[in-house]
Amino acid sequence: MTAKACAYALLLLTASASAAPCYSDGDVVTLEGTATRQAARAAEASAKSVWVLSLASPICVNSPGTAAGQKQQSSIDVVQIVDTTPAENSRIQLTGKLVTGNVSGYYAVPTAIWVLKQRVLSGQ
Repeated sequence: MTAKACAYALLLLTASASAAPCYSDGDVVTLEGTATRQAARAAEASAKSVWVLSLASPICVNSPGTAAGQKQQSSIDVVQIVDTTPAENSRIQLTGKLVTGNVSGYYAVPTAIWVLKQRVLSGQ
């Protein structure tokens, strides 16, 4: 094998080893991004707004697939924030339980984080 081919093979191995993990429902994760309010998807006109976290970089999330026993992987760049009220437009880091699917009557996006710990990185 030539030196160039060895370098290329090492690059491929390094890239696959450092690939981001794909999270599943119930995993405890730490996510970073910007908190904003978003209108909920509800049939009622009086539905309240919810908090969402626009992620600094997308994450991979496993969700149940259409065929029995299969999972689908999705790239997610926004999650609904549950059980905490962040400051509007603040850059925060949240640690909590990842939840896929509708988590409340005030559904905004299909993936949420049930917050256990919040850290403010920068304010408005």
